[in-house]
Amino acid sequence: MSEFKSVNRDDLDPSVSSLVREIPALYRYALALTDDADAAELLVGDTISKAWEKIGTFRGESSIKTWLHRILHNLAVDNFRQQSNEVSVEQIEEQWMDGEYSVDPVRLLETAEEREEIKDSLLRLPFAYRSVVVLHDVEGWKLSEVASSLQITLPAAKQRLRRGRMMMVSALSESSQRKEANKGVPLSCWQARSMVSDYIDGEISGTKQLQLEEHLRLCSTCPPLYASLVGVKSSLSSLRDPDSVIPPEVARRIKLGVNSAVGGIK
Repeated sequence: MSEFKSVNRDDLDPSVSSLVREIPALYRYALALTDDADAAELLVGDTISKAWEKIGTFRGESSIKTWLHRILHNLAVDNFRQQSNEVSVEQIEEQWMDGEYSVDPVRLLETAEEREEIKDSLLRLPFAYRSVVVLHDVEGWKLSEVASSLQITLPAAKQRLRRGRMMMVSALSESSQRKEANKGVPLSCWQARSMVSDYIDGEISGTKQLQLEEHLRLCSTCPPLYASLVGVKSSLSSLRDPDSVIPPEVARRIKLGVNSAVGGIK
């Protein structure tokens, strides 16, 4: 049996430096998965914290890089598993199995050259496929490293990479079609949709407001989403009951509980 030397947690310099050295790569990975700087920062922070808690158990079966990415991946899984914007793997498989299905390569590649479009199509991938595509095609990992980090077999990693690439092509094709339909409309659909919530709350003004309003006037797909967001907000506000009061007995129990915990409340 192979013997692995555990990292000594008391040996601070090499342990800390090896973790810190991987932060830029971890942040790139987290940002590619989330497209949200705050979420990526939290993921990296949580990853480093968890890694430091477990540094004494690291035995060198894989590299520190692989181990840290595995921790980040596991932390992110629950956040992305049920994302509603993910495309259906089954639908894409059926689409690609249809001999009549094809795309316009010229338009698709033009769309793929736009950073926001390629990021949007990447975020549409189910998380399991997105993580493989990011590590292999964005970060340049070998598939064997990807499989080790995500704790899947090499054939599974190959399948996820193949399917992920297919789904991105289909997503980019749909995006190029939307772009053609929306030619002359200010802002991309993603830019407009990311601004709508602030617009509803009156937090956008000036040029951005004018561009968004023009987009909502001309776009063929965004107005129903905007109307739905306004409707949901209105429905949620109806749940508030300004006349409701906390029952005296409940208030008494809460006060007793707080009093026993911190003491001194009159």
